[in-house]
Amino acid sequence: MNGCLRFAVPLMNFFKIWLVVFVFGFFVSAAFAEEEVLEAEVEDITLCNAQEDIYFSCPLSGGKIVSVCALGNTNPNSGYVQYRYGVPEKIELVYPQSKIPPKGRFYVVNASEGSVSLNIIKFYNGKYTYLVSQAYRSFLTVLKSGELAVRKSCERGGYSVINRMALKGIESLPKSAEDFK
Repeated sequence: MNGCLRFAVPLMNFFKIWLVVFVFGFFVSAAFAEEEVLEAEVEDITLCNAQEDIYFSCPLSGGKIVSVCALGNTNPNSGYVQYRYGVPEKIELVYPQSKIPPKGRFYVVNASEGSVSLNIIKFYNGKYTYLVSQAYRSFLTVLKSGELAVRKSCERGGYSVINRMALKGIESLPKSAEDFK
């Protein structure tokens, strides 16, 4: 009888430890699954409509979203491209207001240098220059009369990389000093 007890106690301890690990693992995996769902919901928020191509979109610090949306844009003279800024319930800025081809309005810049990759979609609106940039970290930059007015980094976002279709649909410009402000 004493020999059976010697094996029963370690076996009971093993089952207790296994139960604790199992319960802990269940709650931790459930927490991570919920976090992944929340991240996926944040990553998929865009100001583009379902039928539009998403050239760029990301949530910014502060809760706003910046999106560059297009439809039927296979070259600079076709379809349209629009910049949108705000939240889905209240878009604060749409450029241009009408859905017209991007020629002379939007530009793509490959501002890469050395091993640093930097792609930009930019446009001019009065004395403001807007740049959505994809680098190691994507961001929105707004220049006023050539001086930095706003720079906001993108939070995690599934569309914070400039879509390759933008390279075909928007005319390109060479890099300039304003691309690095």
